Parts: sequence; structure tokens; C-alpha cells
Amino acid sequence: MRWLSHLMGLSLLGMLGTALVWADQEGEPRKPRPRTTIAEFRQVDGTKLVLVIRGDSGERELICEYDSSTKFLAETDKNITVKIRGEGGIEREVTKPETKAIALKDLVSGQRVAVTVLVGDEKTTPKCLEVRVLRSRPNREGKEGDRKPDPK
Repeated sequence: MRWLSHLMGLSLLGMLGTALVWADQEGEPRKPRPRTTIAEFRQVDGTKLVLVIRGDSGERELICEYDSSTKFLAETDKNITVKIRGEGGIEREVTKPETKAIALKDLVSGQRVAVTVLVGDEKTTPKCLEVRVLRSRPNREGKEGDRKPDPK
């Protein structure tokens, strides 16, 4: 029975320590971190890009600021193979689309883009680090409604 009381005391101490660390993090402003999102490009509004994100909850707008350091890229039809370092330091080869640099004026409303933004707190407008125009998706054959009946 005595070991049970020691175990309870240790678990309470651990919870208290976690609460203190959590309280310290609450007061500090969050460090900006990059986040990539797939969206549809709509328009340029001054120094801001207007994008539309579609999801299960419907459509919502994402507005991010751009400047001279923002990279504008477009994927080409050609694939390249690169080596990346994964978990545990293991290197593996990955095939991904080749990209080329484009200008802001080359963006067309309605294009699918992968935008990498630097997200801080909710009060500031996110900063665009990279806007990559995605190549068009190939048409899928054999969609759910296009199935042929079994020949049984």
C-alpha cells in the first residue's frame, strides 16, 4: 500500500511540473513557422495574394503578404530524382516534379498552387515564402460512376 502512495505523489509532481512548463509557454509569443497549403490562386491585391482553400467545412480565403524575397515557381512536365535524408538518417531517392522560376505576372486566376507561408499569431497577416504552381492532374480513368458491370 505504501508504494501506491509514493506512485500517486510522483504522478502529481509530474503533472505539476508539466503545468508549470505549459504556463511559461503561454506568456511567450509563438515563433513564426512555415506551413504549406494547397489552394487556388484568385488575385493580387496590392502586396497581398488572395487564395481560396477548399475543405470539408467549405471554402475559406487565405490572404498572405509577398515581397521581393518571395519565390514564384511552376512545376514542369519533367520529373527529377533527388536523394533526401529520412528518419534515422537513412537516405532514399524520391521522384518529384522539376520546377522553374516564374514572375508574379505569370500567375493566372484559378490555378492550383502550393503556398508556403510563415505563420505567427492570429493578429498578423501571414508572409508568403514560396508560391509553386502545381501541374495539372491527369484525368483518372475508372471513376466510381464510370464502372462497368461485372461480366458474371
